[in-house]
Amino acid sequence: MRTMLIAAASAALAAAPAAAQTPAADTLRGAAETVEEAAPVIDRTAGALLDLDVGPIIDAAHPYGPRGRHRTLREIAGRGDPRFERRLRASIYESAGRLSRAMEAFAAAEPALRRSMRDMEAAIAGAVDASLEPAPRRLPPGEVDDDWDPDLDEESFDDEPY
Repeated sequence: MRTMLIAAASAALAAAPAAAQTPAADTLRGAAETVEEAAPVIDRTAGALLDLDVGPIIDAAHPYGPRGRHRTLREIAGRGDPRFERRLRASIYESAGRLSRAMEAFAAAEPALRRSMRDMEAAIAGAVDASLEPAPRRLPPGEVDDDWDPDLDEESFDDEPY
């Protein structure tokens, strides 16, 4: 019996985070999956851009230089680096993985972030409300009240004979 209670409590605790998911957390998790799925598309797009012939653009930028250059971005960017394309592809997939993990972390932290934002909003509202109330006049330490009016003072020095 005790084992069943422990198992039931464990199952309830394990199910609690899943039940506490919000639409925002679900959206972040969906976006994380989309980023992972987009990495091959970005890789293929980068490959197509690297095949772009920029020779005519170079000719237009340097009109007095030699004409008829046909260079691709792949030739220009990879000049002197035989591992350029491998490093570029690795960078694309690593960046997608990092972004996906960051989105997953935000999705996991979303309920706590939402609570923190509500607490901060309440604290700011309280501070604003308190600032709208007139504050009592307080003297800084070491200062004396120089607004003394003998007519308002109960024990005026004028009542004493000299």
